[in-house]
Amino acid sequence: MKHLYFIIALLFVLTSSEGFAQHHGGGMMNSDKEKDPAIAALLSTQPLPVALGNFYTGNWERGIIYTTAELALFIPAAILLGRNNWSWGMHNYSSYDYIDSNRRTWTSNERTQFYYLLAGYVLVKIISAFDAGYSAEIYNQNLSMKYDVLTNSAM
Repeated sequence: MKHLYFIIALLFVLTSSEGFAQHHGGGMMNSDKEKDPAIAALLSTQPLPVALGNFYTGNWERGIIYTTAELALFIPAAILLGRNNWSWGMHNYSSYDYIDSNRRTWTSNERTQFYYLLAGYVLVKIISAFDAGYSAEIYNQNLSMKYDVLTNSAM
């Protein structure tokens, strides 16, 4: 339960920064601070199924899309792990000691499904990281040209 509170507090701190203010305020020109593409990419590669890098750059639409894709891959993989005693795709050797109908090992089909879900999750995280870095660079270019997104004009 402590982990859940930590995650909620972290999300609150990250969304209460400038990216959140830009989304609900006066466009991208509220502050003169540039967004670091490396920080955006690192925020996207964290293990939680949330595309924090896109939210950091103020690109909420892509952040929601990537978060949805990550959750669509993460939740079924977590369900597979939960069904198999959280043994991460390996055989549960303690089930060989005695016969218990409630304890079973991974079937080859479950293992294959889990590996595909894991590979898809990692691929979406990598794409999200590159996109967040690119979004930060575009943000910085718009900032240097004094471009306002809301009015769609240069200042």
